Amino acid sequence: MRRYSFVIFICIFISAVFTLVYQERSFIESEPIEVYREYQIDQVEKRPNYTMLYSGDSAIIQYEYSSLDYTDNILPGSVIAVEGKVTALKGHPQRGYANYLRSRGYNYLINGNIDDIVSHKSNFRTLIYEIREYLGKYIDSIYRVDSPFVKALVYGDRAEMNENDTELFSKTGISHLLAISGFHIGLLASMALILLKKLPSNIRYFIVLGFIFIYVIITGARPSAIRAGIFYLMYIASIFYCKRYDVISSAFLLSSVLIALNPYILYDAGFTLSFMAVISIGMFYQSINATFEKTKILHKYIANLTSMTISAQVLTLPLTYFYFQRISIISIFSNLISVPLVTLTYPFMLSSLVLYKIPFLGNLLMSMVKSLKFILYYFNQKISAFSLSYIDFEASNIYTTIVAYVLIFTFYFIFAIYTLKENKNELQGFAEKY
Repeated sequence: MRRYSFVIFICIFISAVFTLVYQERSFIESEPIEVYREYQIDQVEKRPNYTMLYSGDSAIIQYEYSSLDYTDNILPGSVIAVEGKVTALKGHPQRGYANYLRSRGYNYLINGNIDDIVSHKSNFRTLIYEIREYLGKYIDSIYRVDSPFVKALVYGDRAEMNENDTELFSKTGISHLLAISGFHIGLLASMALILLKKLPSNIRYFIVLGFIFIYVIITGARPSAIRAGIFYLMYIASIFYCKRYDVISSAFLLSSVLIALNPYILYDAGFTLSFMAVISIGMFYQSINATFEKTKILHKYIANLTSMTISAQVLTLPLTYFYFQRISIISIFSNLISVPLVTLTYPFMLSSLVLYKIPFLGNLLMSMVKSLKFILYYFNQKISAFSLSYIDFEASNIYTTIVAYVLIFTFYFIFAIYTLKENKNELQGFAEKY
């Protein structure tokens, strides 16, 4: 299965790369066109200094707060009249930003002013947006100054996180904890399975899948959350069909589908990093963990966590350098402490939101969350203060990144061949002995 999924992935990947290279070589800068028309908004993303409004499959609308009088009144389903300039992303001069937007499925960027909110047509997106807004206000009322951190962990809203906190998580290599991913889906699923442990397994898994589906929608159906949800669905399917779950095959097949649907997804840092992390864990986790088990220098739980952390870093490190021009030297150590802290914080956090109204218990849970958050921040602030905690580069180089991957895969295949020969020799020795 892994061999076939890999071949499919390689064929689609090469085809996508050729498509992207052709598009880049045939690039012709587009001239902005003046427009005045109405758009029905599908999605609203509020940022610290601006708001992104998305309409349709191929329209992006960007506005500065300074030109908005209607920001708080615009919801998914709102019909707005816009006067501005539209530019085709395939010819947009800012190639990096344009490719990112195309990776999300959009083809046009409009800069302009809202002339009026013409009407509002409520739909399912409106309901989800209102749920998120209500949840955000509810968290604000409970956690106050700590609410940005809670929102980021609960449903991936990092808009209110200040630059210092974002920089801290970047320096220590734990930014992935703030993006809804398989980590969060796994925690939520584990909590749900524990709560439903008295039910038959089939019913439990179906209910958990329902929870995951609702959770992915509430997070805004972000690509990372959708991917994590699909991975979990494939895992559950393997249980029902009594098949061995192969994370690498799943990653190749899912990525093949996503790339085939939109080749520009290769420009999405979140997609490539999550894909490489999954492949990296699938390739290196067992070998690293086996080494720890043989040496017995670490407790089993710590050995598993260390193996998971190190294995995820192997194939994501070159991409981290390429995308962010930064490598965190302390990321492995930071993750060893931060991941268990967040794992412990998450159930307390969700429980506090549900049980806040109960005297004493709600306050106790909230105090636990705040204490764990303090420890998380204090620890990472201390280790990030070391002079060699991270390395910043003036610029990244694609060729350096490629060379890094060539070296990694070369060493991996040499080690795999060596291990195969060792196992073969051991088997022959066993056969001769008996």
